Amino acid sequence: MPKEIIGITSFCGKEKEKKYNKVRCSYADAVYKAGGIPIIIPPFENLKLSSKYVDLIDALILSGGSDITPEIYGESKLPQVEDNNVFRDKWEIELFKKAYEINLPILGICRGMQLINVALGGSLYQDIDFQLNCDSPHLPLELKRKNNLEYEKHKVNILKDTQLDKILCSENIHVNSHHHQAIKHLADDLSISAKSECGITEAVEAKSKDFLIGVQWHPEDLIDSLICFNNLFSELINSVDKKK
Repeated sequence: MPKEIIGITSFCGKEKEKKYNKVRCSYADAVYKAGGIPIIIPPFENLKLSSKYVDLIDALILSGGSDITPEIYGESKLPQVEDNNVFRDKWEIELFKKAYEINLPILGICRGMQLINVALGGSLYQDIDFQLNCDSPHLPLELKRKNNLEYEKHKVNILKDTQLDKILCSENIHVNSHHHQAIKHLADDLSISAKSECGITEAVEAKSKDFLIGVQWHPEDLIDSLICFNNLFSELINSVDKKK
């Protein structure tokens, strides 16, 4: 029986003077365990290639990574924004828009959620600590990174009667967090489906699409600890079957 092909975005990273297309292995593992076939999508300067990739896949995962370039959503860059790649930003926005136009199932993770919001006309807080009063940390301190603790952990409140509420197993869940930016102005086509205790938007979903969900945390690294995080990937794949 044919399986659904799930595209996962990647970035170009340098290691020992050579460049590689990179994305965490846990993204592909999560797709495979949910019953899909993962393929990695590299970024290209030729934006027309985005249509070719959208034709190849049944659903799209926008992966995490570097900050989105503030100029794309009409703001000047603050000093706190150090790691951004406008080349990747433009490619993934084009890829997303092509998938969005044909109602392809889409899951955005961390940066991927922020990119969905920006692509649909929203904006971001460029740095949570500088622009927001939030006592709950969302990005690990340097000391914790040295101890190989890649994520902060905090509670997220899932809003009732949302699509996400039907997928996850609890209204209050603890998630892993690794971001210093967050949604500021929410795009008109989106609604909020989860918030942190200090009010930061932790998940969004589309008002008029079958499956378009963005989460600010990293469920691909939690599927072995709590089955409901695997549900996100299963529902992404199931939504493809519902379209056929």
